[in-house]
Amino acid sequence: MQLSIRRQTFMILGLAASLSAALVVIATDEELRGRLGTTYWIIGLALIGSILLVLAGYVFDRTLIARLKEISQQASAARAATDRAAPDVVSDDPDEIMGLARKIEQMARSLQKSEASYRAIVEDQADLICRYKSDGRLTFANGAYTQFLGRKRPELIGQPWAVLADGLTPWRASETWPESATFETTLTAPDGSSRVIQWTHRAIKDRDGQLLEYQAVGHDVSVRKQAEIALRDAKEAAESADRAKSEFLAIVSHELRTPINGVIGFSRLLRGTPLTAEQLGYTDTIQRCGQSLETLVSDILDLSKIEAGRLEISCSPFSLRECVDEVLRLFEEPARKANLSLVTDLSPELPAILEGDQNRLRQVLINLVGNAIKFTEKGGVTIRLGGVLGDPVPGAAEGTRAYTLRGEIIDTGVGISADELPRLFRAFSQLDTSSTRRHGGTGLGLVISKRLCELMHGGITVESTPGRGSNFRFEVLLTKVRGESLAPFPAAATAGAPQSAPANRTSGDLRLA
Repeated sequence: MQLSIRRQTFMILGLAASLSAALVVIATDEELRGRLGTTYWIIGLALIGSILLVLAGYVFDRTLIARLKEISQQASAARAATDRAAPDVVSDDPDEIMGLARKIEQMARSLQKSEASYRAIVEDQADLICRYKSDGRLTFANGAYTQFLGRKRPELIGQPWAVLADGLTPWRASETWPESATFETTLTAPDGSSRVIQWTHRAIKDRDGQLLEYQAVGHDVSVRKQAEIALRDAKEAAESADRAKSEFLAIVSHELRTPINGVIGFSRLLRGTPLTAEQLGYTDTIQRCGQSLETLVSDILDLSKIEAGRLEISCSPFSLRECVDEVLRLFEEPARKANLSLVTDLSPELPAILEGDQNRLRQVLINLVGNAIKFTEKGGVTIRLGGVLGDPVPGAAEGTRAYTLRGEIIDTGVGISADELPRLFRAFSQLDTSSTRRHGGTGLGLVISKRLCELMHGGITVESTPGRGSNFRFEVLLTKVRGESLAPFPAAATAGAPQSAPANRTSGDLRLA
């Protein structure tokens, strides 16, 4: 093609030079000018006009070719992407203008093919797709959009986008529109049904970043919304049923305690009357069964109250020493019969008086210590308590500060395997070990302890090794009032101390044999 351009240039320049030479000869030959007369001027002007026309045509052709080349370069990328199979323009076309025209025609066909493919993809979409200018008027709507509105495409093109015109977008028509946004609207279909449409709005720009128009794609999420509503209703119904169950258990458990207390009380009275050895054994059995049933009912009552949200944590001053002493007195006899040591390790920094729910804290200690003694056959159980003084309590009396009480119940019992630990704090869950089957239990003690610690803004964790024992760690949030500085626990003493110096069950190593 470059050779053809050079040949054309040489021919035009040669023609212009020939005409210029003829003009010079005529202008310099006075004899010829005299013979021609007035015809001389006509011929001279014709030659000058011919030269100018040749040069003007040459300049026009070069300008047109340069512009066509620029158009060809801009469209080459689109042509290569949309129609790679199209044959290239023959590079040795003798006429450059015709070659460029053919190239432009091929690009036009490629663009038409690409547009047809795009339209086919858009028309086959089930989503609502439309495009609109910055004034909100539609420039395109696919078949799903027209079918949803029940109108023909010519009726919609040029009309305002209904979602924007009705003020259903997060922005107003008079405001600056965002380049991208996602929002939901509720529209009424031609059949009268209400549909929830999730729209995705975004700006469409050219290669230079100039805004061309906007596009919105609407996806019908009505089924998903209905499923979410149904799921929420089902969840609320299940929670309501669970609350009703918990309330029912709380009422029934409370009513059961009266006859159980009667059974236990009259069995004690019966035991104090003259009885034979056989009758005494029957009475003891009735009393033990009644106490076990009372414990079970109390646990169910506590658990049902917790699940129903009716269990309240009180806050009043109490002595931590007395709380621990009560727990030790309760387990002295069981530990002595099992030949187990009962050891306390209390931090000297523990305050003598704390504020919190003493009954619930004692219940946690009783459950954990009782559970440890039940599953320990040799060795002993250690009760370790400590704490951390926290920040001042907002709204409380001056000097009142938060106090995090941390405790550990360590035993040398059968231990728990790692795969059984997740089941440990499930209601009515019993680990399948020989020790568990032998001692029985409902599996509610640890669950209640965990819930109580959580109600007191704490929690329970456990570490255990089968055959070596377990370590239950708990913490609860209490408060400490300023001014309590007495040492909470005196020097260590053991069970063998004289009567004048009573045994201190809350400090030292207390082995009950």
